[in-house]
Amino acid sequence: MFKRFAAPALLLSVALVALPSAAQQASEPADQTANAVPQATASQQQDLGTLQAELAKVEAERQRLADQLAGSAQSESFKQLQEENQQLRNDTQAERLQAQTNLVQQRQRWFLVGGLTVAGALLLGFMLAKVGRSKRNEWLN
Repeated sequence: MFKRFAAPALLLSVALVALPSAAQQASEPADQTANAVPQATASQQQDLGTLQAELAKVEAERQRLADQLAGSAQSESFKQLQEENQQLRNDTQAERLQAQTNLVQQRQRWFLVGGLTVAGALLLGFMLAKVGRSKRNEWLN
């Protein structure tokens, strides 16, 4: 019956013995880290200052490049491309207007041809009808 409780009891006693020694070891590094904290903060302050200086340099370089990019956007080649683009737009608009005018003229031509065809057919029909009547009238007389 005691065998069943022996393993947990042994484990509990080992834990009670090891706990105070682990607490002592944990307190010793805490003292050492308390002394290391001021040293670490001084080093961190120096690193922070270095990083801030580097950040300021990078920001100044970024601003310089942004200004340079804005300046180059207004360069001669950019202006030349804008003028060429505007000229091409004007040419395209003129071509569209010309194509529309040609289409209207072509429609008018076809309308005229169609109207003349109808007029010619009617005239021919009336003339043929008159010739046919005169022959019939001769037969009757």
